[in-house]
Amino acid sequence: MVKWVLIFVLSVLGMSVSVQAQEENHEQTVEPDFVFQTDSLVGLAKSFLGVPYRYGGMTPEGFDCSGFVKYVYSSFGFDVPRSSIELADYGIEIPIDSCQKGDIIIFAGSNAQKRPVGHAGIVVSDVNEPLKFIHSATSNKRGIVITAFDAFDYYKTRFVKVIRVLNPLELGSEKP
Repeated sequence: MVKWVLIFVLSVLGMSVSVQAQEENHEQTVEPDFVFQTDSLVGLAKSFLGVPYRYGGMTPEGFDCSGFVKYVYSSFGFDVPRSSIELADYGIEIPIDSCQKGDIIIFAGSNAQKRPVGHAGIVVSDVNEPLKFIHSATSNKRGIVITAFDAFDYYKTRFVKVIRVLNPLELGSEKP
């Protein structure tokens, strides 16, 4: 029983383990369940819906956008950067039409013409679904909300890129 609990915990953290099947005397490899990992990460993010926006916030009492991303990813053992500017240089860039649950979406700040990074969220939709992301919204102090990418020109005009942090080695890179 302890062996299976350990396998479950390690798979959530995205690690693979080998288990010796004593009764059949052969080795089984238990690979990380990527879908389970992304669903768990997105599930945790959604559990904070309605938490208020707080400038500089990094706790369930209140989050800013990058504090929210950092908190959620840290809960799964990923040490992502704290600022949205640093997030933009982290992970593996993914084409927007290939993004999936758990990817991080990056936007320019309030001045779309200058293009400095200023906002981040977590993709909550699957590939081939309309793109939606969860983030801590400053407008009207809405806090943690899910937004459809196509719902507002505001986000389409400020889109910078999507990055993948979960399973980057799957893409043939050793970064981050």
